[in-house]
Amino acid sequence: MPKTAISLYFFFAGIIFSSWASRIPDVKDMFALNEAELGAILFMLPLGALLALPVAGWVVHRLGSKLASVSSLFLYIVLLFLISKAHSVLSISIVLFLFGVIGNFANIAMNTQGLSVQQLLKKPILSLLHAMWSLGAFLAAAITGWTMSLGYSMEIHFGMIAIAAAVVALFFSFSLIKDAAADHPQKVFALPNRGLLLMGIICFCVAMSEGAMADWSSLYYRQVVHELSKVSTVGYTAFALCMALGRFFGDRLLQAFGYSTVLKLNGILVCIGMSLALAINSPGAVIIGFALVGLGVSSVIPIVYMLSAKSKSMAPSAAIAAVSSIGFLGFLFGPPIIGFIAQETGLRLALSIVAFLGLMIWLLSIRMRTDRIS
Repeated sequence: MPKTAISLYFFFAGIIFSSWASRIPDVKDMFALNEAELGAILFMLPLGALLALPVAGWVVHRLGSKLASVSSLFLYIVLLFLISKAHSVLSISIVLFLFGVIGNFANIAMNTQGLSVQQLLKKPILSLLHAMWSLGAFLAAAITGWTMSLGYSMEIHFGMIAIAAAVVALFFSFSLIKDAAADHPQKVFALPNRGLLLMGIICFCVAMSEGAMADWSSLYYRQVVHELSKVSTVGYTAFALCMALGRFFGDRLLQAFGYSTVLKLNGILVCIGMSLALAINSPGAVIIGFALVGLGVSSVIPIVYMLSAKSKSMAPSAAIAAVSSIGFLGFLFGPPIIGFIAQETGLRLALSIVAFLGLMIWLLSIRMRTDRIS
């Protein structure tokens, strides 16, 4: 039951985030925003998420991941509904800032709870939990399409999601478990040591790769196809589907081959996949290449979180927050950097950075120790 409970928490977290993301065009129309104004409002979410990271580990450690998961998910639900009630640029900016803050608290809390359940079951489940988030995100996109086809307002749409999520979160809150007591002293505030710093750099590489794929893959696919009438999201869809698929099988691969081997494979797939997509100028090669990149990035974050939680010097929630802080910088600044390089040299050369990042993941996984991150 604890595994089912935390799986559903991840699932609804994915639904909540994707429900908001799929309604962004409505926000643009609602407030008559241009692209720059919309970008400024959207930046409030990652800003809130980034500012929350330094204290998220401490709060989760003090509350315990069970209480932190329940409370943060309920706040996440409330903030989703408040997005639909915002009637000014200022109010939606504030709500999105808080949405980012609570979203990151939920991320740290639920991953810490997932690690506690994993310890109880004595087998890896974190990759499956992240797969459930992806599944929720896909389902939310379909639900958004359905609600829009019926003419439902954002308020009705988010209200339906909020009620369903709240009922499930409340019912399964009793099945979550308390964190296992540490058998040695652990700090909540501490600078990342060499092992955690290594995990953070790997997290940075994969976060930058994911951000690049989310922001630039569709544009690159359209440049290769050379037909505006063709659906330009096919390449990104292949990436996203294979990322979700890789997460569903990631835990089994870890049990069969171990952390280091799977991480090395992840890096190789990212490097080969992006190299294929950039080297062969055909839609088929791009789709296959992007699919390989999706498989490559799929289980890196779960593995990094699992290894970080083995830290002898920091509490699991604090260790996860530490590596997430480094990784989040890649997701935040990676796409704009690629855009700047693309402006100067072209998108093909700019996206070659993703292949280099895959190579970095492979090289760093060779250097790390998977038995302890002390």
